[in-house]
Amino acid sequence: MQAFNRRKGKAKGGSRRGGAVTLGIVKRTEEEFAEWLAQEWGFLCGLGSFDDEPLVLEPYQIAFLENRSRFRWITKSRQVGFSFLFALEALARCHLREKHTAVFVSYNLDDAKEKILAARQVHEELPLAYQKRLVVDSKTELAFESNGPGKRVSRILSNPSKAPRGKKGDCYLDELAHYVNDREVYRGSTALILRSFGQLSGCSTPLGRRGIFWEIATEELRKYPHHTRQDVPWWLCRFFCNDVARASVEAAHLPTDERVATFGRQTLIEQLDSLPLDDFQQEFECRFVDESYSFYPYDLILPCTSDELVLCDDATDLPLPDGRIVAGFDVGRTRDRSELAVFEEKDGRFVCRLLRRYEQVPFSEQEADLRRLLDTVPVSRLSVDKSGIGMNLAENLARDYPQVVAEAFSNESKERWATDFKILLQRKDIVLPRDRELVGQVHSIKRRVLPSGKVSFDAERSARGGHADRFWAIALACQKERGPAPSRTTEIGVRVIG
Repeated sequence: MQAFNRRKGKAKGGSRRGGAVTLGIVKRTEEEFAEWLAQEWGFLCGLGSFDDEPLVLEPYQIAFLENRSRFRWITKSRQVGFSFLFALEALARCHLREKHTAVFVSYNLDDAKEKILAARQVHEELPLAYQKRLVVDSKTELAFESNGPGKRVSRILSNPSKAPRGKKGDCYLDELAHYVNDREVYRGSTALILRSFGQLSGCSTPLGRRGIFWEIATEELRKYPHHTRQDVPWWLCRFFCNDVARASVEAAHLPTDERVATFGRQTLIEQLDSLPLDDFQQEFECRFVDESYSFYPYDLILPCTSDELVLCDDATDLPLPDGRIVAGFDVGRTRDRSELAVFEEKDGRFVCRLLRRYEQVPFSEQEADLRRLLDTVPVSRLSVDKSGIGMNLAENLARDYPQVVAEAFSNESKERWATDFKILLQRKDIVLPRDRELVGQVHSIKRRVLPSGKVSFDAERSARGGHADRFWAIALACQKERGPAPSRTTEIGVRVIG
């Protein structure tokens, strides 16, 4: 009988399936082959494919599949394939066991649906002889009927960040550090594995020195002796690293710049150039960054985000508002991007309705788009950055539209807007979309005291990004209006003849 034997080989591209393990053919007994296929990673590598290509797993992915601890805790870089791996393991267990239940908890609804899509596609590409019949197929659930006489059902359930109830089996908490209610979700998930001999897997990129994920990953506050921990920085993934074997020995002892220059592929080098150093270390090097210098801690931002908030794609899609429409426009400079933020304000509460980025868009087109917004939507106030190259655009709009306010960026005005925004967060009087980039921008704002004694509010400029441009557009829109508020509608004089 021919069977597959694991051996090290060349990497395959792709963050989900960057390959450190390929398959060779050797002679083995039928019993050994069956025993290998009965393991999750053997079932997946021997029978699975994705986009018509054989599944190829990294060593750290196989190490996770072979970990039988009741509590698995993974601190990881972004884009190293764990969300996909969760879907693979759940699918394998649903086929290898007579009855099995796997519950995914994700950062938001889109991520929850993505895991179901991945599991469904791998199931469809399994050899027919090994497929269980799919009896439930929805965006958030798959159910498979066993081929035995009992027709028992195995299920994969996926939902956004809320504590799972009423189920028992394996539970996967994906990007746990980014949940608003992380502690509640963790507490509710532990009960799922009590009577099912299941496993609870917590996996996330870091998000500051806070929350239950950080507490268990670092054990700085107390010990969690039953959790096994696995760190997966970028240099263990062949999609990012040009020499994993050498990097796994040397990379951890190098400073970040030298580590990336020595072992990073071009995609990773671009990430370092695009992010402030602290952000890169947190997103890709498993570092829990100290929050003490951020003006907006994560615990202040996350409760004001909502996965249920649906943003409009265009100004013409905005529904008739119940409250006032206010907007902010931060004008991009040479390297920055212009950002538009539109909010509906009612009784002092601001709800985000539209966010738009203008990257390498001529100023004439940006101005035309803002005029279309003002002509089609009852905007009460549009605050436009008039500093530098934004002066001409702001003056043109303010001349033709009385609800346009030209704003000068200075240390004093930025302190006022940043403070206004923080008060809204503290009172939970603002609703933002649950978006990682946006949360990161808000958190990147730092308060510094200058040598002159004045206070500065700003974010570090990345080599290819800006100064948290989207944040400033939002702050402009949601600022406290200290003077007379512009009229909600423009008055039109009419002369009646006869």
